[in-house]
Amino acid sequence: MKILHICAVGATTLKLLRPQIDHLLNCGLEVEVACSPDADTESFRQFGYVVHTVHIDREISPIKNLKSLIKLVKLMQQQRYDLVHVHTPIAAVLGRIAAKTAGVKRIVYTAHGFPFHDLLSPGQYAVYFAIEKFCAQFTDLILTQSYEDLVTAQQKNLCPAHKIRHLNNGVDSHTFSQQRLSPAAQARLRELLGIPDGALVVGTIGRLTRQKGFAYLVDAIAQLRPQFPKLRLLIIGGELSTDPEPFQAELMAQVQGLGLQDCVTFTGFRDDTPELLGLLDVFCLPTYFGEGLPRSILEAMAMGLPIVTTDIRGCREAVIPQENGLIVPPKDSGALAEALGELLGDRALRQRFGEASRQRVEALYNERYVFERLATWYRELGIEMAVPAADHVATRELLGTEAPR
Repeated sequence: MKILHICAVGATTLKLLRPQIDHLLNCGLEVEVACSPDADTESFRQFGYVVHTVHIDREISPIKNLKSLIKLVKLMQQQRYDLVHVHTPIAAVLGRIAAKTAGVKRIVYTAHGFPFHDLLSPGQYAVYFAIEKFCAQFTDLILTQSYEDLVTAQQKNLCPAHKIRHLNNGVDSHTFSQQRLSPAAQARLRELLGIPDGALVVGTIGRLTRQKGFAYLVDAIAQLRPQFPKLRLLIIGGELSTDPEPFQAELMAQVQGLGLQDCVTFTGFRDDTPELLGLLDVFCLPTYFGEGLPRSILEAMAMGLPIVTTDIRGCREAVIPQENGLIVPPKDSGALAEALGELLGDRALRQRFGEASRQRVEALYNERYVFERLATWYRELGIEMAVPAADHVATRELLGTEAPR
C-alpha cells in the first residue's frame, strides 16, 4: 500500500521522520515524501527515498499557500495514495485539505505541538484553534506527541474522542548512549571546538529562531561567567534559509556585545549530535515556542544529561523537577542562570539527574514504542502491513501506557 508523508522542509524529513519512514518501509509499505526543495530534501533523495518537491511556505500566505495546495492535489490524484500523513502546521493544513479534495481515503495528522497553546494571545489562540477544528472534521486520526495536547483537545472538543491518540515521541536509545562514545575521539572533538580542560559545558540544540529562547540563555551565561570563569556554551544548530524571521546574526551580535566570543561556540548544523552531547555537563532548552515534545531534550536525556528547560507544554512533560532536571519560567534569564548555576556547582546532583534522565528515556521514550503504536493505528485504518522480523516481540502493553508524570 502507498503512503505519502508531507512536511514543510527537508530537515523535518531527514532529521525527525526518517526512522519512522524506515520502519514503515520495513513493514512492506511504499512510502513517499512531499516537502519544499532544499539541501536536506536533496540529501534525503540521494539516500534513495522517493521525494516530491512541492514548495510549502512556513507562514500564512494566501497566494503561495493556494499554489502549494493545487500542486499537492495534483500529486495525490496522479499517485493515488492509500493514506496521507501530514506534519508541521502549514503543511498539515494544506496537506489535509489537498487529501480531502483529491479523495484520499485515509488522512493522518501528527501534531508536533498544536499551533494553539497557552503562550498565545486569546485572538491568536481562537484563530488557530478554529483552523485545527475545521481540518479535524476530515482527518481520520490525529496523533499528539504531547500528552498535554491530547488532554487539551479532549477538553475543548477539538474532535470526536475516537479520532485522537497519544503517539508520544522517542529516540534511538542505542545511538544516543554514552556507552558508544570513544574517550579518545571525544578528547579530539573537545580540542577541535576549543574547549579547555576543566571547563564546564552547557549546550543547547535547535534552529536559531527567536522563540527557542537562545537570547535568554546567552544572557544567563553572561551572568554565570564570574562564578564559572571557564564556562562554555555550545549552540548546536543553524538557521534555515526559509526561516520567516532570521535570527542568527542578531544572536551572534548579542554574544559579541556581551564579550562572550571566547566562551560561546556556534557549531552550525551537525551530524554528530550524540558526540556533541557527550561533551556537555548540562543541557538547556530555553524555548518559549509552542513545542510538542522536544526531541532535543529526549536526545540529551538519552545521553544521561541533567536538563534545564522552561515551563511550557512538552518540556514540562519530559522533565520532572528535582528528578532529572529543573524547570524555570520562560523568558527569564535570571531564573535560567540560577538553575544552571545550581547544577554546574554540584557534580553529584548532575550525575543523579543524568541517571534519572537515561532511565526515563528507556522507560517512556524509546522510538520503538512510537513505531509500534503507529503501525497498530495504521492497521486499524485498514493499511495492510507486514511485521518486521525484529519487531515480532509484542509490545501491546505499551499502547496503553499512562501519561508520564
